[in-house]
Amino acid sequence: MKRIYLIGVALCLSLVVNAQSLVPISWTAYGLVFDAPRGIRIEEDTEDTFLLNNKRFYITLQTLDSDEITREELNALLIGLAKDDGVEGLSSVVDYDLPQFQGIYVKGTSGEDSCYYVCLITKDAGSMFLITILYNRTEEQSVDKILKSFKMEE
Repeated sequence: MKRIYLIGVALCLSLVVNAQSLVPISWTAYGLVFDAPRGIRIEEDTEDTFLLNNKRFYITLQTLDSDEITREELNALLIGLAKDDGVEGLSSVVDYDLPQFQGIYVKGTSGEDSCYYVCLITKDAGSMFLITILYNRTEEQSVDKILKSFKMEE
């Protein structure tokens, strides 16, 4: 019995140690700030693309042209982009709201990784961002925190 207890404690400690801690990061071209895993590498930082990765995450941010796009077109665009990238098992489109953004996302799988395709639209300026997050299946809780952390610098 004592062994089982010790094994349980060891497993809990290993989960805590393996959990990704998040830190604020900024795409300075647009003043877009969000939480990302500590130690993630920035591979590209241009006006078109912001690309980050580590062993557990691959995060891409891009701007989208938002001129005159309707909500129905936006849903279809997001699903189409995910399908074009080979994402399978897509969820239905989910709405979510942040203080400075209206957002939608779909979830699916790409190879062995889980992924989110997200579109965020600023409430005041109408800027639109496409965010893709590929991640290790054990990181679902971290992805949820990342999605809720987006804001514009003041």
